[in-house]
Amino acid sequence: MIPDDTFIFNGYSARRYFDDHEVRLRQVLGQDALRATGGGRHLLYGCPVCKHPWFRSGRREYPRLTPEQLAHLGLVLHADIQAFHQLPRALCPVCSTMHLGGIFSVGYYPDHSGYHLLWESASPGRLRLQAMVCRSAGITLDALLHMSPDLVFEPGRTLHAVLAWLETCPLPETIQAYSEEQRQYLACRFPPGNVADGRAHHWQGYAWEAACPPLGGLVLVSLAVTLPPPDSSPFFSLLMSWRALARAMRTVL
Repeated sequence: MIPDDTFIFNGYSARRYFDDHEVRLRQVLGQDALRATGGGRHLLYGCPVCKHPWFRSGRREYPRLTPEQLAHLGLVLHADIQAFHQLPRALCPVCSTMHLGGIFSVGYYPDHSGYHLLWESASPGRLRLQAMVCRSAGITLDALLHMSPDLVFEPGRTLHAVLAWLETCPLPETIQAYSEEQRQYLACRFPPGNVADGRAHHWQGYAWEAACPPLGGLVLVSLAVTLPPPDSSPFFSLLMSWRALARAMRTVL
């Protein structure tokens, strides 16, 4: 007879798979959330507004899939396309554009230490707004810019609380403007695109420390926007834009 020994069946070799982030992600999402070249993942979502499944491949979105496309993705990702309620929830690009005026995405930092928010307008100017809120613990702006956010598959109370905080956070006493090197690095990770006349956008941003109760204490906050040169964005205007966007996000997510 086989001994009923929990260590044999749940020893180190087994626990190392249960503790693996990719394995747990597969169990929670019900599909293979494969990493995409250039960042992000290949993942099927269910839109909570229009109730349609849609596909994100890295930083590209594909709404309104045909039955053939959906069946193919189900096979590739080992997802049950008949169980819509089991798909992770996220606004599809169509609903995001209708309700938020652009495409909105959320990522979280390791150990759930904070959030990375990205919004891209649907207008021809392709304005982009980015917000990063992360528990500081001595982290620098350079380190924050180099961190790679992973996907968020449920909005959750913490994200709503962080958006509410961002909507009402007080003006900081001191702020740090992005250096030219930091702006160039951000442009490599998130290309800002071009305006209609062919001029390249550039990132401009600011950072400061603040107390954020939803994340349990002191955080480093960074707000950035893409603009055509030589335009510049005053800090107050950028903060007001994110306050309005955070309010709209909370009502939809």
